[in-house]
Amino acid sequence: MGFNMRRPAIRITAIALSTLIFAASVWYIARTFQWVQIGRLLTKVDLVALVCGGGGSLILYWFLRAVRWQFLLRKMGVRISFLDVYLCTGVTVSFAIFTPFQSGELLKVELLKKYGMVGRFTGYGTFAVERVLDLVVLLSLGCVSLLTTVDILPDRRDAYVILAVILLAALGGLLVALKLRLRGKLGEFLSHIRECVRDFRTLLGAFLITCASWSVVALSWQIFLYSGGVNLGYTRSMALMAVVALISILSLIPGGLGISEASTTQILVHYGQAVPAAQAGTLVLRSYSILAIALGAGHLGAWQMVRHCRRRRVECLAAPLSGESPA
Repeated sequence: MGFNMRRPAIRITAIALSTLIFAASVWYIARTFQWVQIGRLLTKVDLVALVCGGGGSLILYWFLRAVRWQFLLRKMGVRISFLDVYLCTGVTVSFAIFTPFQSGELLKVELLKKYGMVGRFTGYGTFAVERVLDLVVLLSLGCVSLLTTVDILPDRRDAYVILAVILLAALGGLLVALKLRLRGKLGEFLSHIRECVRDFRTLLGAFLITCASWSVVALSWQIFLYSGGVNLGYTRSMALMAVVALISILSLIPGGLGISEASTTQILVHYGQAVPAAQAGTLVLRSYSILAIALGAGHLGAWQMVRHCRRRRVECLAAPLSGESPA
């Protein structure tokens, strides 16, 4: 009962904290952004690089996430068409951008469950493994790329020591999950997670795909910044992406609105960009979310068309057996 009574208080505290962070971020943007100079810089945005390069890298990112998810599902004995996995991933990952903790990606499990393609525990088990891998890789990329591009350590080799600590902590958490035995639904859920990562090759394969997918996100950020006139370089783009992504997720603000812009601007200025250019580049980066939503809507339409064509094909095949002609 005590826990149930604390849940509303925890929820209210989280909402109040995220609202406060959002208000402070909006105040910072309204007070410090040099809108006249930003407007001039935004008129010079390379739309071809933004739409084609940025859109192509987004689709590659969704493709890699779909490869990872199907890889984990197949390790659990679930066979689903890759086209379904990819289109479902594209739809849910795009719309998850504007949900706290990007929790909207959970919808991919519910969608495939609705169509009878995957069980709930199996789907959520793979999703839990994916989330842990995302967190480990983001922390690792962020630490190494940030600590090797900013002079805050006496010896940059210390960055790799920090990376080793992160990986060892993740390995320790995995071993605990594999050894832990619980009863009830939680125990059943943990058993599905253990089944998902029951061997080292499976875990290593999923980890490498995760590294590749987040490396593509860093490439996307570099392309978007370049289209806005900010030539940051790949390593610094990766550091920026990892740090801002973690800040946005932990802030509980949907899409990291406000806090993402504030933190991105500060990091770009620290990397030597002029303030107006950093602010313009920050606003160009927000088009990443807008382009993702547009592409996600296109993937949703494509998925509906695919499912409609399949139904029509099944009806046509069944019609001769029933003696009816297809409508």
